[in-house]
Amino acid sequence: MKYSKFINLLLSLASSVCIVKAQDFCTATGHQGESIKETSCKYGNIGDIGYEIWFDGGENSATFYSDGSFTCEFKNSKDYLCRSGLSFDSTQTHDQIGHLYADFKLVKQSISNVDYSYVGIYGWTQEPLVEYYVVDNWLSQYRPGDWVGNVKHGDFTIDGAEYTIYENERYGPSIVGDTNFKQFFSIRKEPRDCGTIDITAHFEKWAELGMKMGKMYEAKVLGEAGSVNSGTSGTADFPYAKVYIGSGGNNTSGNSNTDNENDKNNNDNKNIENEIENLIKNEYNNNNNNKIYI
Repeated sequence: MKYSKFINLLLSLASSVCIVKAQDFCTATGHQGESIKETSCKYGNIGDIGYEIWFDGGENSATFYSDGSFTCEFKNSKDYLCRSGLSFDSTQTHDQIGHLYADFKLVKQSISNVDYSYVGIYGWTQEPLVEYYVVDNWLSQYRPGDWVGNVKHGDFTIDGAEYTIYENERYGPSIVGDTNFKQFFSIRKEPRDCGTIDITAHFEKWAELGMKMGKMYEAKVLGEAGSVNSGTSGTADFPYAKVYIGSGGNNTSGNSNTDNENDKNNNDNKNIENEIENLIKNEYNNNNNNKIYI
């Protein structure tokens, strides 16, 4: 094989190694950084991470970590949610903020009596007031269905996976009190326990369907579970959860106290490519007979 083809093959292998490395968070087993445990309904911050725990009845808690990871524990609760990620000040739209992504890993433990559940991305916008969900998994036996919205827009492929998109109007509690607001849902056809969610890709698809977002209040990784008859119990552990802002291949973390995994992987990839190219060039220069084969 010619020298140039040999280099291209090795560079391709190097890129593959780094793609695998970018998904290393799927093997995460523990939390890192400082932590805070909440046992009552509360909205707060730990470092640059915004979080919330809310529930209706039961014995519940949530532990949040400064790296963005968190653990949701609930017992005999009618409705329970906890979330962790980025908080904004409702002055900018998502396209003014930048491209939003989230990495997450979910571990389910001893889940029981769950009638409805959402695991994925959650947040609000203002002007207009919208509550939104990107659902990639659920703690219940069944996938969330048509009951989530009074308008079903259909099935769409977003970032390589198929989602059903719904729109709903309701009156109830919101970030500005009891009022009318809209709800937007993207619900994945096949659940996954780990992966990267392209949040902005969902926003853009919603816009194509006439579902208008407002100014960003938050974008967080969510675990929610509820029961219509008896209390729900269990643990939803997120040993890795990070919401961040990116631009092309140069993502910048939304948390100033954590490393930018995507930038790091891109830099590692480039370093490996350079090292391999230099190695092969040196070998080629030292071998006047050009005896480099595969």
